[in-house]
Amino acid sequence: MGALYTSAAFWEYAKAQVAYADILLAKHSELALSLCRCGRLHPCDDRQHWLRMRAHFGRFLVEQRYSSEVQQPHPPNPTRSDPSRPDDLA
Repeated sequence: MGALYTSAAFWEYAKAQVAYADILLAKHSELALSLCRCGRLHPCDDRQHWLRMRAHFGRFLVEQRYSSEVQQPHPPNPTRSDPSRPDDLA
């Protein structure tokens, strides 16, 4: 199951879920007098659900971005004075 969380397909799915949650959270924002735009008391059950979903999938986006930065070190660039580089290739 670990491969699922590191796959590009899951990352795209998580990104889409966060975007969808943002749309629904805008539809369930506070209107006035502690009422949600849907007419129920704010925060309504739908808003609470999408806040949890956004936090859940957003965590995978942050972890993926962090792990790709940490696990992808840049190879060192050999310089002219680098002893590991033969002089005839310079």
